[in-house]
Amino acid sequence: MKKKFILLILIFSSFAGFAQQQKDYHIAILGDKLIPETDQILDQLKDEIRSVVGQSANIVFKDSFVLLNDLNLDKAKSNYEMMLASTDVDLILSFGSINNLVIAKNKTFPKPVILFGVINDDFITFPEGQLASNIPNLTYILTPQSYKRDLLQFKEIYPYRKIGIVLDEYLTEIYPVKNTLDEIFESIDAEYVLIPIKQVSDLDNKLESLDAVYLSGGIFFSKDEQMALVEKLNARKLPTFTSMDEHFSGYGVLLTSQPINNLDQFFRRIALNIEAAVNGDNLSQLPIYMDIDAKLSLNIETAFQINFPLKYSFLLRTNIVGNANRLSSQKSYSLPDVMHQVLDKNLGLKAEQKNIELASQEVKLSKSEYLPDLSTSVSGTHIDPDLAEVSNGSNPEYTTSGNIKLEQVIFSEQASANIKIQKEFEKATKETYNSSEKNAILDAGIAYYSALIAKANFLINDENLRVTRKNYEIAQQKYDAGQTGKSDVLRWKSELARATQSIVNGYTSLNQSFNDLNQILNNPIGLRIDVLNTEENEIGKTKKEHWKFFNLLDDPFLRVKFTLFVEELAIENAHELKSLQHNISATKRLETLYQRSKFLPTVGFQGQYNHTFTRDGKGSTYPTGFMGAPDGYYNLGVQVSLPIFQKNQRNINRQKSFIQREQLNFQKDETIVSIKKNVNDIILSILSQYSSIELSQVSTEAAKESLELMQVSYSNGAIGITSLIDSQQAYFQAQQQQANATYNFQLSILQLERIMSYFFILHSEEENQAFINRVKEKIVR
Repeated sequence: MKKKFILLILIFSSFAGFAQQQKDYHIAILGDKLIPETDQILDQLKDEIRSVVGQSANIVFKDSFVLLNDLNLDKAKSNYEMMLASTDVDLILSFGSINNLVIAKNKTFPKPVILFGVINDDFITFPEGQLASNIPNLTYILTPQSYKRDLLQFKEIYPYRKIGIVLDEYLTEIYPVKNTLDEIFESIDAEYVLIPIKQVSDLDNKLESLDAVYLSGGIFFSKDEQMALVEKLNARKLPTFTSMDEHFSGYGVLLTSQPINNLDQFFRRIALNIEAAVNGDNLSQLPIYMDIDAKLSLNIETAFQINFPLKYSFLLRTNIVGNANRLSSQKSYSLPDVMHQVLDKNLGLKAEQKNIELASQEVKLSKSEYLPDLSTSVSGTHIDPDLAEVSNGSNPEYTTSGNIKLEQVIFSEQASANIKIQKEFEKATKETYNSSEKNAILDAGIAYYSALIAKANFLINDENLRVTRKNYEIAQQKYDAGQTGKSDVLRWKSELARATQSIVNGYTSLNQSFNDLNQILNNPIGLRIDVLNTEENEIGKTKKEHWKFFNLLDDPFLRVKFTLFVEELAIENAHELKSLQHNISATKRLETLYQRSKFLPTVGFQGQYNHTFTRDGKGSTYPTGFMGAPDGYYNLGVQVSLPIFQKNQRNINRQKSFIQREQLNFQKDETIVSIKKNVNDIILSILSQYSSIELSQVSTEAAKESLELMQVSYSNGAIGITSLIDSQQAYFQAQQQQANATYNFQLSILQLERIMSYFFILHSEEENQAFINRVKEKIVR
């Protein structure tokens, strides 16, 4: 016990001695202007500095040593001189363009100075190969931020021709912005317009001639002003690029280039430089450049909103941000919308409708056989005068005449049969159209659910990308802190590339599914559409109004009766069977025609009136004593014809009709068997998919909980990277299976409705309830 007491005394004595050795080290912070996040950022910076330097000195930050210049050069100079004069200040940490411009002009630095932030590479030049300031008590922390680099990268992504450069007005007053931009655009095939701003309204009337905007102003605006600034640019559908704060991406800037984990890296670098100053190291020899990996982010919502032409090669090397579930569209479709539009605008149905019109004309044409055939003609003739002269007046040299002729079929077995046959063909054509109409509705439903599946997979891949990026950044942080090896970072980098490829594939599939739907709906292929599932609140929880109808499938005792009922209903309503039956009736009537035509004659009436208008020239008069024909005369007649033997063609045609009728009956029987099979297959599919929904929902919930636990365990170092990746993949695979099961279930229900030729969505609630009651009366008894 005595030994333990002595040990405790020695330990506390050591701590006391160490505390007495530490000295206070006061740091002044100079900034340009307050932003909403200033306090939070400063607290993080102070914590990092104390954490790194705490072993070497007692770091002191006083509120009186935090000074802002409010973008005023004179005030910036005054603040700096005040801190130099203060005996309590040991080191000056300077942020912002104004402060850095003022301080960097000095030749000597009595106190250690660290210049950091918003110093663009384009405005500061060092001799090639110089890696330190080489000025006593001065060091910089320079990042790769550069107008030239950004504008070239933007040009590679989008070939702008005239771009607006939006900058804070104060920058144009203190830096040679125009001269710098002139030099930059000597190597860029484009024009630029410099737009200095102090407020959002400064953009008014300055965007009309532009096709893109580089945003490097508004950093000190309020959040509402920054959002209004971005909204104004997006409303003009102008692609935008910025390398300012990352939250601009969330506000809707299309492209944002930002360092990865910049705050953590920057704070650590600042803390290490301060530690060097505390330890008496020469700041003039500290490295001034900070190598960081930059990430390019694409706001997918903005891309859709402004209809930005995305390059697939570009998608593979960018971070996608924005809510993929809020993509801008010109028109959104629910399933009822799809069904009604396909009935109204589908080109295939419009073409099929013309077949009905043609069949109707064929009926009219067949009936026209019993309409009178009335014709008239006028003629003028000239014959050889010598012949006319010896014709005794019967053939004058010049004659003009005319006639009118009437023919009327009184009875024709062939004409009567053709009328009946064409009527049957017309009915068959209508049933074929009805079938095509139901098929078009089903095809539209398939395209609709395919688009929903593609959209769900796209959203799942989007979430997977976000989670993978987060895990990659965690691995990078752990590697920087020495808590894990490089292999974890590389593995997550590989997974990040794979997740990015998946979202590109998902984006392609989504657009292809929209193209398919646009084709069926007769929309322009390029129309930006979206699909909305109004039949469910969330995946796996269907709220169909006619769900009671399908609950009958779950009862094994009622299932057989239900299946038989659906078979009978499908056969009763099948337009294919009705069409076949009309064709059978037509061939039967054709067969009767060839049998009756042996005994039934064709009876017709014919009448004609002729009139001679003029007779001139030689032979135009009758010789004396001759009586000439009257100028006008008529004739009437009835014709009865009965073919006795027609090369045996009647019997051959009759046999052909009989064979055709048998063939159609076989097709009818085959269709009935096919209908029954399809009914049974679809019912089994519905049962299977319903159980898949329940199981996939359980699987998804379990996989999600497992992933959350694995993420915590990985962050704490309790598990390896392989377990986390396996858990993440299991979760997103479960999500995809759940989405597929849900939409395939709804699609199977739609297929059952098609085979019954009764789509619930196209009927009123009263009609649907009456239909359900009919089902119950048939099978629940």
